[in-house]
Amino acid sequence: MASHPCKKTWDEEIAELFHDTEPDPEIKPYEHPDPRLYKFWDLNQKYLFLLKDVIVADVQTSDSPEQFMAVLPNRSLDKTQKPIFMGPEKKKSCLSCVKSGNGQYQLELKEKDIADLYWDSKSAKAFTFYSKSDGNADTCSFESAEFPGWFLSTSSEAKKPLGLSQKGGPQNVLFYFKRK
Repeated sequence: MASHPCKKTWDEEIAELFHDTEPDPEIKPYEHPDPRLYKFWDLNQKYLFLLKDVIVADVQTSDSPEQFMAVLPNRSLDKTQKPIFMGPEKKKSCLSCVKSGNGQYQLELKEKDIADLYWDSKSAKAFTFYSKSDGNADTCSFESAEFPGWFLSTSSEAKKPLGLSQKGGPQNVLFYFKRK
């Protein structure tokens, strides 16, 4: 898949997002910024979809609903790490990294407005992902700020929930992206 000449890299997209959502106290200090909307899919062409209350990765068909993810920056963490919040478009929920009762790291979709996280980001580390281009202009990865070394990932099987895994395993941790 050749890179489109006008397409920005993930790093350029996120730098622009941080710049465009910086609140201007002179104008409207508490205006909710509009999240950027992106479509994400993995290296096996499985797209992210919201199915009931779970985000799954599946092959897109002609009758698949368009699913975009809302993205806003976490302004309280180191900008050089490109910390972001992510959640399904038009839902009051965001991706969160939690530790289960048996000590496993897992991904949950929690009821939380992405705009609320943007304004109160100091206590939102579990909802934060460090985003990186990983040396390829066409792909990006998302590392949990709460659990360093753990990344958003998709299974090699279709219709499986989005999860967390470490690099080097059977799961896909790289995603293609397209801005809406």
